[in-house]
Amino acid sequence: GRAHSRKQPGAERGTAIITQDQAIESAKKEVIKQGRVASHYNMSVDPKSAEAKVWTIWFEKIGPYPVPGGKQAVRIDKRTGQATFMPGE
Repeated sequence: GRAHSRKQPGAERGTAIITQDQAIESAKKEVIKQGRVASHYNMSVDPKSAEAKVWTIWFEKIGPYPVPGGKQAVRIDKRTGQATFMPGE
């Protein structure tokens, strides 16, 4: 018999992979959407993101000392580009 290729949702747009730069831009927009000011945070890309299915962008509140709940993350799905805001810990 013939092998059937089953398409995954979103596959029709090709296998577009969101780049790190695109992920950072999306993450900034998501932080702003949450009513926060992106420039008030130090931003960093989680080093494990390179092999993962999602980019994890950390936003750490800038200040003389760490604030409770001052570290947020935004996860960006590499296939769909969907942003998920993860509130501070």
